[in-house]
Amino acid sequence: MAIKLCPIGGKINAFLFENENINLPLSLFLSIRIDLEEFQFQSEFEDTCIQLDFIKMKFNSFLDIENKEIEFALNPEDGYIDGSIYLDSQHVPVDISKISFSSFDKDNINAKFKGVVLFDYCGYEDLNQEFIIETTLSFENIFIPSDIISPSIQNLEIAQKKLSEFFAISELSNPVIENNGICDVIAFHKLA
Repeated sequence: MAIKLCPIGGKINAFLFENENINLPLSLFLSIRIDLEEFQFQSEFEDTCIQLDFIKMKFNSFLDIENKEIEFALNPEDGYIDGSIYLDSQHVPVDISKISFSSFDKDNINAKFKGVVLFDYCGYEDLNQEFIIETTLSFENIFIPSDIISPSIQNLEIAQKKLSEFFAISELSNPVIENNGICDVIAFHKLA
């Protein structure tokens, strides 16, 4: 059963992350959520999104993604995007092979995604479904999680210095402490 993926916007942000257990040094990653119109799957109506995490790419400035088309490896090859769509009470993997970005219009950027929903990975009889979708993403922020730098007034200057190793600080607001829906983080916003 094919599903109809109709994007209705989304969010894009970036974050610093490291994992010593897998020898992953501190790096800047993008994260994208593509919101979808409600659709029917397995006789249930789904109100869901495509979530794309740990997008590793050259991103030292907003200019690095504007008007760019980037190809990605597919899971499990190095450089793949950790993607999924929540359907039927489980995360169904999504492989993204290409993202094409336009230029920013203030905090918004249009993006086109080429990918495939991997139904067979979860045991469905449905064929894997290739797709090309396009939507406008709103840039939320660049943030530093609390396990990298504790979110406190005393650490804002340290956070700014640390992020400047990865991104053009001149393109960002001064750091603030915000809650990202899970915990407090140090966040930077795009300047207009």
